[in-house]
Amino acid sequence: MENFVQHPAEVDHARHCRDAARKLLIAVLFTAAWLVPTGSYAIGLDAVVSPRWLKDHIGTPGLKVIEVSDEASFEFDGHIPGAASITKSDMRFQDADLALVHLSPEKLQEIIRARGINHSDGIVIYYKGGNINEILGAYYMFWLFHYLGHTNVAMLDRGWHGWLSAGGEVEKRAKDVATGDFVARPLAALKIKTPELYAIHDRYTVIDGRPASHFAGRKIFPGNTRYGRIAGSLNQPWEDYIKRSKDGLIYLDMTEVPALLKAGMITKSEPLLQTCFGGTGAAINYTLFYAHGYHNQRFHDAGLRRWNAQNLPLIRDAD
Repeated sequence: MENFVQHPAEVDHARHCRDAARKLLIAVLFTAAWLVPTGSYAIGLDAVVSPRWLKDHIGTPGLKVIEVSDEASFEFDGHIPGAASITKSDMRFQDADLALVHLSPEKLQEIIRARGINHSDGIVIYYKGGNINEILGAYYMFWLFHYLGHTNVAMLDRGWHGWLSAGGEVEKRAKDVATGDFVARPLAALKIKTPELYAIHDRYTVIDGRPASHFAGRKIFPGNTRYGRIAGSLNQPWEDYIKRSKDGLIYLDMTEVPALLKAGMITKSEPLLQTCFGGTGAAINYTLFYAHGYHNQRFHDAGLRRWNAQNLPLIRDAD
């Protein structure tokens, strides 16, 4: 274990954060019931839709589709008819401590409106699957819509691969869209900041989405300088969900139950704190857990990049 000496002032700050976090976690329990699409939407969505469902409903008023890929793939490889395009980098910026975090709600609102999204819309998100960043960006966007107060959002099961396998139509040219009226109403309870996470990590279930070798402290990602994990955390590697089609597309089967949930270790009412190294990997866990009825979650957007920048304690397996 790395040496870590905490200043008395930090102890007081941690205690204050712990008390505040307790109240906020209680708020999440009540918020969970709110995180269900209501009749105010033009079309209500579950957290996951099948390619067949989308084929049957494409073009329905109030249903919007967003593809997470790059402009070249969107234009030249085609896309689901009527879809708008966005990339992971459109949603985030690198902070002074090198942590990657989401843009302000005001900027995100502007970006989402520019894609023609209205506040009453149901939104289906999918990815091309040409690279991992598209996968990470799509699932991050699912959480981001929740954070912005818009829960009528769904992931397309198996993404672009699923759409093509179902014989979905492919559109080659992007269409101009009218600016939408989407309104960002951030739900602070869905996000946990690093000081809070440090203050309460030993009292709640922390789920780390990194590969098992990183969780154990044997490997690190490029750009990381520290080995190990948050004490007491559980490992649910998001990479375990990744599958590849015969033609090389990456996709996730959203019907797959995460191993931690199969083990029966976690209840649906239990507050879960989702983290990983850069943040977006934890969004995959957030989405799959949510799709299986685990709605009481908080998301560590800055990830272990910020935890490490603040030199907070880590443990690792013995050699």
